[in-house]
Amino acid sequence: MVSKIEFKSYKEMPIRPMTVGSMLWNLTGSWRNVRPLYDFKTSPCILGCPASENIQRYIWLVTEERYEEAWRTIIETNPMPAVTGRVCFHPCMTKCTRGDYDESVNINAIERSLGDMGLDHPEWMEPVAASEKRRVAVVGSGPAGLSCAFYLARRGFPVTLFERDRTLGGVLRWGIPEYRLPNDVLDRVVGAIAGAGPIEVRSGVNVGVDVTLDELRKEYDAVFLGLGLMRSRGLGVDGEDRGGVEPGLEFLRTVNGGGKVESGGRVVVVGGGNTAMDVARCALRAGSEVTVVYRRTRHEMPAIAEEIEDAENEGVRFEFLASPKELVRKGRKLSAVVFQRMELGEPDESGRRRPVPVKGETFMLEVDRLYTAIGEQADLTGIEGGVETEWNLIRAEEGTGATSDPKIFAGGDVATGAASVVEAVAAGRKAAERIGRMLAGEPEPETAEPVTVGIEDMNLDYFTHSKQNQVPRIGVDAAVKGFDEIKTGFAPEQLAAEASRCFSCGVCNYCDNCWIYCPDVAIKRLDQEYEFDYDYCKGCLVCVYECPRNAISVREEGK
Repeated sequence: MVSKIEFKSYKEMPIRPMTVGSMLWNLTGSWRNVRPLYDFKTSPCILGCPASENIQRYIWLVTEERYEEAWRTIIETNPMPAVTGRVCFHPCMTKCTRGDYDESVNINAIERSLGDMGLDHPEWMEPVAASEKRRVAVVGSGPAGLSCAFYLARRGFPVTLFERDRTLGGVLRWGIPEYRLPNDVLDRVVGAIAGAGPIEVRSGVNVGVDVTLDELRKEYDAVFLGLGLMRSRGLGVDGEDRGGVEPGLEFLRTVNGGGKVESGGRVVVVGGGNTAMDVARCALRAGSEVTVVYRRTRHEMPAIAEEIEDAENEGVRFEFLASPKELVRKGRKLSAVVFQRMELGEPDESGRRRPVPVKGETFMLEVDRLYTAIGEQADLTGIEGGVETEWNLIRAEEGTGATSDPKIFAGGDVATGAASVVEAVAAGRKAAERIGRMLAGEPEPETAEPVTVGIEDMNLDYFTHSKQNQVPRIGVDAAVKGFDEIKTGFAPEQLAAEASRCFSCGVCNYCDNCWIYCPDVAIKRLDQEYEFDYDYCKGCLVCVYECPRNAISVREEGK
């Protein structure tokens, strides 16, 4: 009850118009015709991430020095940030709103730092015991298989992981050189995943040969196929099965396994993807003079742009708009390759302009060895017939991995064709989620279209320009002498500086602007949260205009 104030004379009255008593009785919220509300959106970087990592949140947690929480936020959707932080093509950074302001946040460098922290703190990964009776077989220990096994095991499903090699890792181990992904890092990542839950590893078992798909189907309640692509495509040139020509994947497997490779000489690598870049840079480190030949232009190369630039800086030469036509030999030894000049025609099914021969135009390169890297194929021995296949790939539903057999799921390159590590990780997780719901008898979740914000939605008055922090790296001269990791990672001060550049688009990061600027004191500041007091909020929308991140929306009153 508000007490009544009476003045006995004019002398008791204030010298100017002002309130001398409580005005809480005056519920000014009744004046409002619109109401502000905290309405967090999805940061664009999250939509750009194939694994749907909650990037905004883990970067904000880094700014708060809550590193374990930040790491846990990542592994909700990606079990191997120490890997993807090194090898991902980081499409999140192309979506980063900050890129429209000055330079995008170096997201994958922050992810790598958190991934390495997780490896340095194995106690963060608390093992989960089996809590479900129904069992799942996962075939293949590349990024898709490891991801699927991890998320099923974390839910309590016993998983048996089959791998035809003696060592786990798949393409991560045999297809990516150590200067990008050191073996000791991969070993720790694989060990952390295998020990995260009830996962039994059976290595040296070739599913389809040593054990049939039908046997797995009968023994297990569900099967996930993450076989990857293990065979290199041929050039279609006479004599490529003779000496001097080797599939790029086999060369990388030899290099990554510590085997002996031929050194020196003139090497040509045919292809324009990441495998071609890795083969070229490995051959360079073996002391060879290396030329990459690609049938389109540099603009159409599917390799990560940074990998192309690094190869060029290290001394790899490039020849564009050319395709091998003939192998020239002196006796049994490869001595040269004749290349057909190409030009770009109409777009093909990939959207890129199709290379077509330029009539009568060829050239020759003297060559000692030629490595093919024009694409990979799946080995479906023993798998075909068990599930529907198309173009030597398993037909699987996008987003769930479901195949023509209700008990069998597939994901990663064996379902999509050659893609990226992070896309395979996402496919494995999504299949695990679908398998888990199926085995638990749970309904499919409802999904809503996410709302994102762009630079035009931000209040840029509260941000200052700053350059992206680059990851330190060893020099080119040192890099080409061996396989030491090129990028050395952020120091703690660099990590903090880069995390502080994040705009936190569409999501409140507790800057206090709304609370400070509200003229009616109608916003309550709670612990890491704000609350509108609609009894007094007049709907002036000062809070909306002063929010740097568009985390407050407006709704017409009564609607």
